[in-house]
Amino acid sequence: MANYAKAASATGVAAYPDKKGAVAVPDEITDIVKPPDVMSATIEAAAAKSHYPALQLLVKSFLCTGFLGYATAFAFLAVSQGMPGFTAGILFPVGYVMISILGLEMATGSFSVMGMGVVGQRISVGQLLSNWGLTLLGNLIGGIAFAALLTFVITQAGHTTGGGPLGAQLVKVAEHKVAYKELGGIGLLVAFASGMLCNWMVSLGPIIALASRSVIGKVILLWLPFSVFFALGFEHAIVNMFLLPMGIMLGGHYNVADWWLWNQIPVTLGNITAALIFNSTLLFIANKPKPKGAY
Repeated sequence: MANYAKAASATGVAAYPDKKGAVAVPDEITDIVKPPDVMSATIEAAAAKSHYPALQLLVKSFLCTGFLGYATAFAFLAVSQGMPGFTAGILFPVGYVMISILGLEMATGSFSVMGMGVVGQRISVGQLLSNWGLTLLGNLIGGIAFAALLTFVITQAGHTTGGGPLGAQLVKVAEHKVAYKELGGIGLLVAFASGMLCNWMVSLGPIIALASRSVIGKVILLWLPFSVFFALGFEHAIVNMFLLPMGIMLGGHYNVADWWLWNQIPVTLGNITAALIFNSTLLFIANKPKPKGAY
């Protein structure tokens, strides 16, 4: 089988030696990538990410959160103008589509991709942790920077308060995200679980996008998990790196300690847990690539 695979790769034609009379199909007109091959591509993506220079990774991560900030503001602008809440889920994925096409780095996606790289024994735990740390740092700086710029504009450099309908909607959502405090200790578990439900979907994004060879195919595949999580209101650590500091800047009734204790920390841990369990491990087991040369 390895020889046939090599021939197919060299000629650009898929070969099916076990199917007599099968018509060979050129790879370039076959858009879909089979799940085991998607897993292999994900593992190779992890290996590539592990070799990014620190500065490049920080810049990619910094730029990422700006696009998420644009998408979040865009989605909640529609809600502030009277559109149904699920509309936000339809609109939000525009941000991640741009992130993916431009090759930027979002930590919640790296949680699953780098995790699968470790499960597939392609990268080390040290490489995983280094990537996660730098990506989270870049995402955080980018989120705060975009929040400051947007606050400056919608408050007219502080000459108005609240930021109009958009600002009011963003503050409302941000305050809701730290309301776990009212539940006490159990609130931390709720935030953690919401983070898990979010990143079961979100961390699937960079993996499922590899199932298509075309740009339009990737756009459609990316839209699915991101639309679902955002419409359902689950907790995304990187979106919150923009939304929660922006809520503080706009006068929300919470502080930096509330942001980190009652949202950012438990949500990030939930995001990591879901990515590692559901996508890095179980999805890999479900579609484990065959060893080279195996039938």
